[in-house]
Amino acid sequence: MEILIAEDEKHLAESLKKNFNAEHHSVYLAYDGVETLNAVKKFVFDIILLDWRMPKKNGLEVCKELRKSGIQTPIILLTALNDISNKVEALNAGADDYITKPFSFEEVMARINAVLRRYYSTTTTISFDNFTLNLIDHVLESPKGIIKLSDKEFELLRYFLTHKGLIINKEEICKNVWNIECSPLSNIVEVTVKNLRHKLEEHSPKKYIKTIYGEGYIFFGK
Repeated sequence: MEILIAEDEKHLAESLKKNFNAEHHSVYLAYDGVETLNAVKKFVFDIILLDWRMPKKNGLEVCKELRKSGIQTPIILLTALNDISNKVEALNAGADDYITKPFSFEEVMARINAVLRRYYSTTTTISFDNFTLNLIDHVLESPKGIIKLSDKEFELLRYFLTHKGLIINKEEICKNVWNIECSPLSNIVEVTVKNLRHKLEEHSPKKYIKTIYGEGYIFFGK
């Protein structure tokens, strides 16, 4: 999972990052609102933890700007404010949930899982070019017909589609698709990429998955 933590309290941000890393998640830190907006423009995240009171732009302003620009990434606001009116304001701004400080890492993880379950339960397809990935039936639909995918081919394609245009290395794929640390001797990523690439190219002349030697893979598609 790719997580953006936007929090100006560096000690808290680093503590959260350490805990997420221990669970094999990747974390990007931002310490003010402007830096947060720039990060979302450059990278794709699975979840955003957004502090309400940040310099330059506060979390509520950032949340409104992201939703106005069409960014649908789930957002959880972090704040010391616990009045019900603040919670209503946060949800009306486009936040998916609200956590009051102080909190435990276990609570944050549980809230993230709940938000992502709701998010993916309402998102049933992901489209690119003339393809549609069906998240319910785990198949890929193309103008030429249905493409059957193995479980890992499906998970790999979904991961590529949520990280389009970004170079993803083998270690990141292992952590996010297989939930394991990659062995230097393992070729499971290479084999699965090869099989997925072959299935896509049977239905389109376009080369969707490019190998960046020494760095990883990049997925192209609109």
